[in-house]
Amino acid sequence: MPRIAADITWLVGRTPLVELARLSPPGSRIVGKLESWNPSGSNKDRAALGMIRHAERCGFLRPGGTIAECTSGDLGLAIAMVGCRLGYRVVLTMPAGTHTSRERLLRSLGAEIVLTPAQEGMRGAMAVAERIAKETPGGLCLQAFTNRANSRAHAETTAREIWEDTDGKVGLVVVPVGTGGTAAGCIAFFRDLGVAVAGVQPSASPVLTGGKGGPHAIPGLGAGFVPEILVPGDLAAIVDVDDHDAIEGTRSLARLESLLLGPASGAVLHAAQLLAGRPEWADKLIVAVLPDAAERYLDHPCMLEGTA
Repeated sequence: MPRIAADITWLVGRTPLVELARLSPPGSRIVGKLESWNPSGSNKDRAALGMIRHAERCGFLRPGGTIAECTSGDLGLAIAMVGCRLGYRVVLTMPAGTHTSRERLLRSLGAEIVLTPAQEGMRGAMAVAERIAKETPGGLCLQAFTNRANSRAHAETTAREIWEDTDGKVGLVVVPVGTGGTAAGCIAFFRDLGVAVAGVQPSASPVLTGGKGGPHAIPGLGAGFVPEILVPGDLAAIVDVDDHDAIEGTRSLARLESLLLGPASGAVLHAAQLLAGRPEWADKLIVAVLPDAAERYLDHPCMLEGTA
């Protein structure tokens, strides 16, 4: 029987698990979930599709409408991919200083880019996206940091896939925390199944543990504030990862497991390795959600020798 997807959105999800035998500490077992196998190369495809379909069902987004959202990279690419394919105008706001290669990718999908002052960070970009949506007839700001459809998409897909693909044997899931959707969705799904969820944040922006937001070199992690859709106290552990360890983790994935992934994946790997060394997780199957792909980070230090 032919297996032909109706369009690119049908290819979102069902990403594979792979053993990370060479990267698992002695006596432990870490498995990676390759979110880079999503069409745009990251776990953000799930959130984008989930939020847009939810907005359609609720009547917030109608044919020919405009989607406005703030982004630092992967989420914007996912929204551009899904939104443009479904026939919407997509306007993305991002802090100035974002790599021009990322801008070119977004524009190639048909998205419009609005740069906001770098010093205002993601909060500034969010405010501009909300203003654009309000001033545009048929406009909608998805507001990924507050949109429950974001976390619901991960509960219904990411978490469920992990449970099914491990035959219910997973003991700990390690997730990146950006918009908070992956973490909140996994917490919701696994809460009654006895599976712990740990979050990963940049050590230079430890807002989940009460610290101050700050600049870091791990795209996709740490927006500088606590996402509204996530309660940090629901996480079994929160691991701080610095830029250097994220870079080394990314390089280890490439050299030892032949996995070409991005810096957020390196950070999640490093966190999973640390957690695997703790007594409470020593005999647990650990699934590390590896959220990004290497291709859009070719100019990042993780891909450049001698810059860590």
